[in-house]
Amino acid sequence: MEKKVLFVATTAKGHLNVFHIPYIQLFKEKGWQVDSVTNGDEKVPYVDNDYVVPIKRSPFKMGNLKAIWQLCAIMKKRKYTLVICHTPMGGVVARLAARICGVAPVIYMAHGFHFYKGAPLVNILLYKNMECFLARWTDGLIVINQEDYDAAQKFKLRKNGKVFLLNGIGVDIDRVRNTAIDRKTKRKELGVAEDAFVVLNIGEMIVRKNQKAAIEAIAQCENRKCVLLICGRGEKEKELKEFVKKMNLENKVVFCGFRRDINEVLRAADVFLFPSFQEGLPVSVMEAMAAGLPVICSDIRGNRDLIDENGGFLLAPDDVQEMSRSIDRLCREKTLRKRMGDYNTKKAEKYDLAAVLSDMQKVYEEILQDML
Repeated sequence: MEKKVLFVATTAKGHLNVFHIPYIQLFKEKGWQVDSVTNGDEKVPYVDNDYVVPIKRSPFKMGNLKAIWQLCAIMKKRKYTLVICHTPMGGVVARLAARICGVAPVIYMAHGFHFYKGAPLVNILLYKNMECFLARWTDGLIVINQEDYDAAQKFKLRKNGKVFLLNGIGVDIDRVRNTAIDRKTKRKELGVAEDAFVVLNIGEMIVRKNQKAAIEAIAQCENRKCVLLICGRGEKEKELKEFVKKMNLENKVVFCGFRRDINEVLRAADVFLFPSFQEGLPVSVMEAMAAGLPVICSDIRGNRDLIDENGGFLLAPDDVQEMSRSIDRLCREKTLRKRMGDYNTKKAEKYDLAAVLSDMQKVYEEILQDML
């Protein structure tokens, strides 16, 4: 009997294609048929069948009922050996459809529960109860930080179901480490002076990523040579650019847009600044660690799994004054920067893609009882 696996996520462009291609390739290398279901925002490579189903991000959208119905039709036709689902609503739609169709086992990978400590009450009431309800039809629940792992222990999974704590989805550590640049040339390309102290932020420009605090911190730095690079795009881009102009910081903040040369940009930076309000286990922080950068980040779930006092500074996401002080200190103390960067480089090894891929395969094998 042919073995078939179905990957389900709300988006391809924003999720499946960004994080899970190595895992799709793993099944293909083992001879499995691999299908995918997303909302069709982008083609999914390497799969045998790339299905488009109108999964909505919001749990309040009636379109998700149609998505469940369409996914049921696919599951009945293909008779999958395993379903692996991602993203909050991808996980909801897939598990409900699998329950209706009698498909098992089902694995759900949570990249950060929406009911984290400090989350809005509506998130806690809605998403926590939703996960608690769906756990009964989940055979493997994968989480990527300690806070989520502790929360997941309270869920009652399907008989013999298990919660797994993995080190994210993996980063190609060697690729980051082996990227070589001419810093002078790269900085010139980025519009930064050779002698600038470069503070780097990477992330989608949305409220959750809190780039406004990073801009305010740069404005308060004593060292006039501090420059902030922001890599990414998003709905808040125009607003942030207007804020920079209003603060007369055009010579202190550089918007670099979406980049395909992030590893090179990391090599041109001195410090990584990440004041996000909410994370699962941020890839950008892992990449910064692999590049040997000290990290200043918010003391929240996910970040605190990666960064400790040996590798940087953890602080409240709205503590702009402490951010600027930390930047100034790292600017002054080259030895401290080197020590923290070296520590992060070593610590990043546990998040290497090869290691995480191996751990993920063990999870698949345990749930499938060595069918992989």
